[in-house]
Amino acid sequence: MKVAVPILEKEFDGKKLVNLHFGKSNLFAIVDTETGEVKVLKNPALHLERGRGKFIAEMLKKEGVKAVLVKEMGPGAFNKVTGFGMTVYLIPAEVKFLNEAVELFKEGKLEVLTEPNEE
Repeated sequence: MKVAVPILEKEFDGKKLVNLHFGKSNLFAIVDTETGEVKVLKNPALHLERGRGKFIAEMLKKEGVKAVLVKEMGPGAFNKVTGFGMTVYLIPAEVKFLNEAVELFKEGKLEVLTEPNEE
């Protein structure tokens, strides 16, 4: 299964850091949970003031993403992502790295986000 996680450009000890903000993230990691392959894509709508979620959701759908792992997601992005049939999972505050978030997802330890948690 392919999952998407907003990430920062900066890494720490070679590990990718999770970005707190979905729509404002410069980059998204698309991780194939079966093969471990990681593809990094740029946010196609970073230049927009509002409405970025639509373009990000479309990009993720084209990539075959089935789940999105986030710390925060606003209502616009949440509605677009879930409208495309993707499930949103909440990354706990203490989790800082992409590999940790994906591992928790694979172990079934992430909570499903049923509504936006950011204004």
